[in-house]
Amino acid sequence: MQSGPDGSRTISGYAIRYNEPSVDMGFTEVVAPGAVTDSLRQNPSVLCLRDHDPTLLMGRTTAKTLTLTEDANGLRFVCKLPNTSQANDLAESIDRGDLDGVSFGFSVPNGGDKWSSDSKGNVTRTLLKINLAEISPCSFPAYPSTSVSIRSCPSELRTLLKRSEDDDGEDEDGCGCDCAECLNGDCADCSDPDCTDEDCEHGDDSARSVHLWKLELRIALANRL
Repeated sequence: MQSGPDGSRTISGYAIRYNEPSVDMGFTEVVAPGAVTDSLRQNPSVLCLRDHDPTLLMGRTTAKTLTLTEDANGLRFVCKLPNTSQANDLAESIDRGDLDGVSFGFSVPNGGDKWSSDSKGNVTRTLLKINLAEISPCSFPAYPSTSVSIRSCPSELRTLLKRSEDDDGEDEDGCGCDCAECLNGDCADCSDPDCTDEDCEHGDDSARSVHLWKLELRIALANRL
């Protein structure tokens, strides 16, 4: 982060890194080089948000407060922060090192992704072309999976994903705890103080965040299958 002579503060970095795998979301996702090229050529109104929250607007390309530049490594951004309490909070979190990740929101046009699996049943989704909507400095950086994106998965791989979840040996709600909240699918509100399951409130935050992505994926797959 940099500060200008007028007291303004600017954040910068990579919103997208090409060919780097995502966290485990029930499948692994990678962004192919050039996936965002066509989207940028259309001069879209891309937002810079905090944690994908549209009420926490930090910048916008059409206002020239957010600049996006593609290079061989991925998509770089520069955002001049507004003089707001939310932006000041963001700057403080970045300065302290509490927040150091960036994610992005997108949609996928027809033919914009490719799904594959290896001999071990690991499923990979490669994003070949995306329509970029927003970038977000965030606490848990990972590629979001929208319902449209999930439904582009071929039927044989949807079955593979569903089977891998069913074979985890977990409850239907996704964890191994048998408290009332977890049995109702509310693992984040686990009421068992002795529970050590990482998918519950008593587990690691990043693991719990990944669990939520997996749960959303499973719901979307169930609705599709």
